Amino acid sequence: MDYKKDNVATRILSLTANRGVDIVVDMDFSSTTHLVSQNAVAEHGAVVCYGSNVRGQIPIDFGAWLFKSIRLHFFLIYDLAPGERLSAVEGLSQLLESGRLVHNIGPRYTLDEIADAHEAVERGSVAGNVVLDCARRLHNE
Repeated sequence: MDYKKDNVATRILSLTANRGVDIVVDMDFSSTTHLVSQNAVAEHGAVVCYGSNVRGQIPIDFGAWLFKSIRLHFFLIYDLAPGERLSAVEGLSQLLESGRLVHNIGPRYTLDEIADAHEAVERGSVAGNVVLDCARRLHNE
């Protein structure tokens, strides 16, 4: 699914028998808020956000959030307490090791190509995680 072209809420509803998801974790709050008013977030669900492409005011459909008792949680990964950070790393490691969390690896760039990698992410022209392969540079030196 291409979230930029396809209707995310419709896809969520089709996958959840019209119930919606319990939690949305997204880095772009400005493009996620509409999922609540489109019923893609289940009652008593949560939206967890760690960024937004829009600074300043972002409107939300207050009634949709209130009457479904949707929780909203903001956090900065850089601001996690040491215990929270350790717990997050351990939890992610367990998911990766068990095969329950799979990364969609996108294009790889060498450290010398870091500007190209950054521009690709800014353009939104890649699917998956852009990887900087620092080891390649070390092998070439």
